[in-house]
Amino acid sequence: MKESELFNVASLIITHNPDEGLINLVSTIQSQVESIIIVDNFSDYKSMKILNLIEKQYKITLIKNNQNLGIAKALNQGVIEAKKHDVNYVLTFDQDSTPFDNIVSIIKEVYDSYLYKDKIGAIGVNYTSSIQDSYNEGSNQKLYLEKDYLITSGCMISLQSFFHIGGFREDFFIDNVDLEYSLRLKKNGYKLLISQKPGMIHKAGNPLIKFFLGFKITSSNHNSFRRYYMSRNHILLTKDYFFIEPYFVLKCNYFYILSILKIIMVEKDVMLKLKKSYEGILDAFNYQSIKMHTNQ
Repeated sequence: MKESELFNVASLIITHNPDEGLINLVSTIQSQVESIIIVDNFSDYKSMKILNLIEKQYKITLIKNNQNLGIAKALNQGVIEAKKHDVNYVLTFDQDSTPFDNIVSIIKEVYDSYLYKDKIGAIGVNYTSSIQDSYNEGSNQKLYLEKDYLITSGCMISLQSFFHIGGFREDFFIDNVDLEYSLRLKKNGYKLLISQKPGMIHKAGNPLIKFFLGFKITSSNHNSFRRYYMSRNHILLTKDYFFIEPYFVLKCNYFYILSILKIIMVEKDVMLKLKKSYEGILDAFNYQSIKMHTNQ
């Protein structure tokens, strides 16, 4: 059997100060995958006690960084480790996601139905914000869709494509890491697929909801540190991919501008967040891009 036809999956979880909810994530995914790798970005003492307990109880591979190296570096560390586990795919999670007990089966259903397996760059799952949300199995929806972009959590990435395109860009550190990786996969001819079925409970951040002039406004409410990287990396993405994926990049620019307006309308620490956003934009235009390749 060709390597591209094998379906052996490890799970990779990136952590930074996780709570006890991580135990539920690990216990749910353990029976569905060949192995579990956790890369921790310098968690505090309380969280390390949880991680050490999980390491002993579930026999995971735990990589402990002595500083916060960012999500991209941690992902690369984890995937390189997964290569040693004799797997072909890595299913990645945020520490606060809650996978269903059939998430791997949902992904494999898409995998089995896609003919050109060597072109699969990543397969993601739909998600709900709570266990009460329902999915209509009797609907006429297709099993999966092709996408421009997949979020990291609940995403199964191909090791073959990972090492071909060079892994995640570590200079992005935290924001737009998955977006840049998705666009680079597409640039290199790989497909991004997503199951229409939800495979996990996932909440995107801690959004702020307020009313402004009678309109309900939902803003991401990221702090100034994140706003710097969001702005810097957004401009870098625009510079790198505008002529490759112009329509998608224009949509990203629309939502970026909208996010800045929402800061002004409903968020606190407005001036600091705008200042850091401006600094990020300036740095992006003066940026000597570091092309990271993981040829190991």
